[in-house]
Amino acid sequence: MWVGMVCAVTLPPGSSLTGVGKRVDTVRGTDREARTAVEETAPQVRVGALALELTRYCNQKCDYCYNEFRDAPAATPRGEDRWPARVKRLLSAFDIGHVTLTGGEPMAYRGVFDLLGMLRASGVPTQLISNGGLFDDALAARLATFSPRSIQVTLNADTPQLHDELVGGAGHFERTLRGIAALRRHAVTVVGCMVVNRKNAHRTAEVLARFRELGVQQVALSRFSPAGYSTRHAAKLLPGREHLLACFEAALPFAKGGMRLQCTMPVPPCAVEVERYAPIRFGGCAIGTSAQEFAVGPDGRMRNCTLHGHVISQAGDVADPAVDLHALVRSNDVTGYRRKIPPFCRGCLYEDSCAGGCGAAASWVHSGAHGEHPDPFVGQYVDEGFARALARVRSDPPAASRRRRLDVIL
Repeated sequence: MWVGMVCAVTLPPGSSLTGVGKRVDTVRGTDREARTAVEETAPQVRVGALALELTRYCNQKCDYCYNEFRDAPAATPRGEDRWPARVKRLLSAFDIGHVTLTGGEPMAYRGVFDLLGMLRASGVPTQLISNGGLFDDALAARLATFSPRSIQVTLNADTPQLHDELVGGAGHFERTLRGIAALRRHAVTVVGCMVVNRKNAHRTAEVLARFRELGVQQVALSRFSPAGYSTRHAAKLLPGREHLLACFEAALPFAKGGMRLQCTMPVPPCAVEVERYAPIRFGGCAIGTSAQEFAVGPDGRMRNCTLHGHVISQAGDVADPAVDLHALVRSNDVTGYRRKIPPFCRGCLYEDSCAGGCGAAASWVHSGAHGEHPDPFVGQYVDEGFARALARVRSDPPAASRRRRLDVIL
């Protein structure tokens, strides 16, 4: 089973979100108690997955980080923890396929083991996304007692210099390797991840070989897709077609040799003939299907996925009884998402399955509404203005590094 960032999945025919087409309502005042009573007896709605972004804090400062909240101030007063209440409501409202604990760095959240206990008691499969750098034998042994399905750990290069450059500081490469080794010693299933970008695509074979040496046989090739914080680094990191082709060509012998590889971000089929690279697995955006992984941020508000900044129906904290959780996952923000196809992509043979690629990245890069622009990976070839903007930023790296706003491309 693949971990985290469930942005690209292989969708079965006829996939859809359970119970679609309902209106979003909220309740106020004394109706909150009535809402709580109704939820406790109402049938659960099936959702494929939930990603819980437990904390803003991370011990790394990755250039490719898609957290929009990375530099935001804390949303709750020190000492107040709403995650147990959030998880309780979510477990009551939904029949959940699995939960992904992420962040920030989830192991930096002080209540992570309490939540793992709640999820285990409810029988919900749980997995984690971590940089691995905080794990020693004691922490790995404690995590093992909760039997998570897996933990995804990212290694972006086979050398400290490049990996540490991408994750924002010296020493992280060695700490990640030590963390993977500790997790493996305590029989926690580790899924590798490599964020494929302009700077490291040429090292794919070496990274996969290092994962194999570590005993990791399942790896996510996560194509860099600019969103949130990382939008300011789009010009520096956004891979071109040549970078992805080099990555997949290098990865193919590992896949044929038994390593389980999947590209976990959509790769528009108009740009790359993914069929050539079987048995590497490819998929498409899962929003609006039964495989969708909704995201709940540190502020408790629900979004369509971890890359999207838009809050579904502009609703509040999921711990609040005034928020109708069933109505959120049935809202038009979810059920109508795949009907908003970028003009460039309309009429394409892959229109229904691809839906324009990563809509979250397009919205972030162009500071526009979903459905106006194709995935930036495609846009760099078909949008002359965007291509010029990328070239301009790449021609002056020092100026690009001083940019502070998220919407820095157009």
